[in-house]
Amino acid sequence: MKLQFVSSGNISIIKSNLNIWVNNFKQDSLDWLQQELENPLFIDTELQEIPDFSLDISEDKSFLTDAENARRIYGNLYFLSDSQASDERLWIGLCLGPFWNYVKYRWDIDRKCTVEHLKEHVFFKKEKESMRRCLMRNAISRLWWIGRLTYDENRSDPWELTKFVCEYSDHIIHIMERNSSHNPSIIRPFLNALIDARAEGFLINTDAVGELAKYLNLLGGIYILDCLPKQRIYDKILAKARKICKVKKVIS
Repeated sequence: MKLQFVSSGNISIIKSNLNIWVNNFKQDSLDWLQQELENPLFIDTELQEIPDFSLDISEDKSFLTDAENARRIYGNLYFLSDSQASDERLWIGLCLGPFWNYVKYRWDIDRKCTVEHLKEHVFFKKEKESMRRCLMRNAISRLWWIGRLTYDENRSDPWELTKFVCEYSDHIIHIMERNSSHNPSIIRPFLNALIDARAEGFLINTDAVGELAKYLNLLGGIYILDCLPKQRIYDKILAKARKICKVKKVIS
């Protein structure tokens, strides 16, 4: 598979015509889009070629495929630098190219085909949103960044943290879209503390994850989290989880 961009010029043309073309995105093929443009839709990048692969579209509830698809996207594109992985041209190219059927499936394009929905999950709403939020809402870039921030080769299951984050869509919003969530050295000890708190019998549900993510953000206002030892982050989050989370009822 050759990795291809959609040029900035073509992105601008598509965005400026979304109100006119919006319903065309319900089509399985995007051949119509190429016909509308004066230039080729895709241009080759200098990035290395990768083996062809597909994404999982097998679940009735599409969010249940997030962990597996994060594994596939990051596992195949692990070589991207953070800078390369922040380039909207690449992710829009993958959305409109080899993974269009996945995009339609995961974000229910046939039923929710609005300009705002397309900007949210295919294109980047940079005029309104921070780059972090854009990266975590685009259908394909979010999978790469989930993998980038949660894959931990030192664990017996390197994808354990990925699976935890992807249990619920709210986890991804609570954890990944905050300013404190840009560094694996911050996110991994945070998630490790949540998993260990759950193992101790505390109820780590979406409400608890949201509160603990807010607490991590508050810590970022007190400490430079990038410089704080991982163990310190882990200890603070685990202590907070023990304080605010209910203990699960034990049924004998």
